[in-house]
Amino acid sequence: MTHLITGWGYPLEEHFVTTADGFVLGVYRIPHGRTEAAGSRGGTSGGGAGTSAGGSSSSEGSVGSGGEPVRHSSVGSVRRALSDSDGAGPSAADGAAAARPPVLLWHGLLDSSAAWVLNEPDESLGFILADAGYDVWMANTRGNLFSRNHTGLDPGQPAFWDFSWDDMAAYDMPAVVNYVLKQTGASQLAYVGHSQGTTQAFAALASSPALRRRLSLAVMLAPAVHMGNIRRLPFEILAALDADRIFNWLGPMEFLPSTKAAADLFGALCQETPLTCASVITAVCGFNPDNFNLTRLPTMVQYAPSGTSVKTIAQWAQAIRRSRQQRRPLFQMYDYGSMCSLPSGRPRTCNMRVYHSLEPPSYDLGAITSPPLAIFHGGLDKLADPGDVATLLLALPQGAVVYEQLEPTYQHLDLTWGIDARQRIYPAVLQLLARFPPV
Repeated sequence: MTHLITGWGYPLEEHFVTTADGFVLGVYRIPHGRTEAAGSRGGTSGGGAGTSAGGSSSSEGSVGSGGEPVRHSSVGSVRRALSDSDGAGPSAADGAAAARPPVLLWHGLLDSSAAWVLNEPDESLGFILADAGYDVWMANTRGNLFSRNHTGLDPGQPAFWDFSWDDMAAYDMPAVVNYVLKQTGASQLAYVGHSQGTTQAFAALASSPALRRRLSLAVMLAPAVHMGNIRRLPFEILAALDADRIFNWLGPMEFLPSTKAAADLFGALCQETPLTCASVITAVCGFNPDNFNLTRLPTMVQYAPSGTSVKTIAQWAQAIRRSRQQRRPLFQMYDYGSMCSLPSGRPRTCNMRVYHSLEPPSYDLGAITSPPLAIFHGGLDKLADPGDVATLLLALPQGAVVYEQLEPTYQHLDLTWGIDARQRIYPAVLQLLARFPPV
């Protein structure tokens, strides 16, 4: 992350947040824009170490030499419910901590915090928010490239990989939210999630009234909850093969580990044949090469795929199959199945043992009466299909969604990697952040 951020002249802090179940998550902070003096930082000063309940942190900062201010569109014509009177954010020149409200960015499946800073500064949401006066925090989900530590387990142990997005919702998101609030002294923060970053957020918000009170706004980019219309071949194959049941027998392990050798090889492929590289990414996520800076692809694939657990992929397979069986979002916890013993007679994990019921519990989307929700999605997205997003919107309480924007030509990664998101998406995000500030 260092060369992605400090090379452009931005400050960077690295923090480590320990969850209640022992995972140590890497969290990166851009405390201010590159045109501000280091002394005007909000939150903890000097990039020193800090400690939160249930976790610890170390951080080290680097402030670049500045340069010309980033030129980006901070206010634009946006769709539905935003007016020109909504500002573009707090003044980046104001040195008061209150002028830099915290914003927490959370990546999607097989991705990392790098997603928010992979493009050039005027094209990357992390940099745009920092230059607009926000205190930017970028989290990493357990098991990815930057979150491979635990207080008692090693990634070489199967038990390390025994997690799904239920655990991300129950442990990762609350731990990081609480940590950021303690470090900054704020009472609320704004949340921006992409893909699985929205999945865990919806699950967490449905489960925790306390967490709902701590968010001033939740911006959901390409929300993935109802998955009945997913049309990406790898996921369709997994769902059709009942891959989750196979994975249950195999046991917990890592899925698509991020290794330096693989990243270097894929990066070299992208350098020599960008369109071949693009086709590989398209097979998994789908993206529009015309909306990408292809010269950045070798850098992008250094960070994606970034690894997760087989169990998480199994839960995606379950969600796809369940969504196709139901007309409403059946947003369930992980399904361990009804078989509580192996053919040998040995006991195995099952729903009855974990949940004390034959079926896994469902997350109650109707409980998410706060914070205000903003939904951004693409008309050509085959992972967060417009029909599935429409089904999600119907399941949320009336009035919960304060803003919805459909970009007809966008695919899944355009919302984070697309070079024109700075004109099509991010101005509206900035206006929403100004309209729903922390209280």
